[in-house]
Amino acid sequence: MKPYTAEDIYAYAKWLTQECQAAGLNAEQYGAEILIHGANNHLSERIICRPDDQNHIRWHWSWGVPIGHLTDSARLLAVDDIAELIRVISKVVCVPLRRGR
Repeated sequence: MKPYTAEDIYAYAKWLTQECQAAGLNAEQYGAEILIHGANNHLSERIICRPDDQNHIRWHWSWGVPIGHLTDSARLLAVDDIAELIRVISKVVCVPLRRGR
């Protein structure tokens, strides 16, 4: 397996940023990191693209855990599984606020 370059990782981050924006999320790229704000800007998450322990390039949550499939978090998502990444990220940043009664 060839090692990933900084340019490869930057390109994946740019691609996911653009796809998040197309899906209606407010996403900003900072190198290999993406800051994503929910629709109402009350929640945000920073994700980063980097190799895991087996040198597979993965997206990681801000707390360091690789991003997994929405219905099976043990199944890690590939860096190019864009549609599922957006679904999972949206579940984190688009949680509706509860209003007081």
